[in-house]
Amino acid sequence: MTQPSRLKRIEAALAAMFPADVALALCSLAAADARDLWPAERPAIAGAVPLRLAEFAAGRQAARAALAALGQEPVALPMGPDRAPLWPPGIAGSISHTAGLAAAVARRGAPLGLDIEDDAPLPSDLWPVIAGEDERAALPRGETGRGIRQIFAAKEALFKAQAQGHRAMFGFDAVAVALANGGFSATFRISAGAFRSGQIIHGRMALSEGLILAGVAR
Repeated sequence: MTQPSRLKRIEAALAAMFPADVALALCSLAAADARDLWPAERPAIAGAVPLRLAEFAAGRQAARAALAALGQEPVALPMGPDRAPLWPPGIAGSISHTAGLAAAVARRGAPLGLDIEDDAPLPSDLWPVIAGEDERAALPRGETGRGIRQIFAAKEALFKAQAQGHRAMFGFDAVAVALANGGFSATFRISAGAFRSGQIIHGRMALSEGLILAGVAR
């Protein structure tokens, strides 16, 4: 079970990563109830296993709490064709979940991306899938597996930070990520959607309570 004090520490770490106009909220999977989902949201989890139900319900609960912090009336957040949540008009947001909790960020304005991962090394067979030779070579010796996981989180957050309804699909090799203390820079190798080849996007990253927190606020 995720303890309230742990959630508070993770929330504080997330808040430090995003601008002041971004609202955020967390929800433990244990506190979520799939029966509270709105009818428009239910088709997305039809036939889902219990863990997926809990993750989805916790994510929607966190998202509605973030919207409430913006003064937004509660609304359904159905899944769009690209499997991302459909936010109210004029609202940008992102949801992520792992390790017994879900988190959501939202604001009025430009796209947001959030990803949360366990702070644990990725298996070596996945390294070349997630990161190119140049990205791997820049990681500290002996920390490659953990560094690859951080690169994965950065790329996931970047992928989510696209305008609703205009999300382009691109692979891990489309962008090169360089990690730095407290953040990362992502350089596009190709043009994808609204991103142009050579464009550099900066993001923030934090390690908190055994988790990797990655965020992009464009």
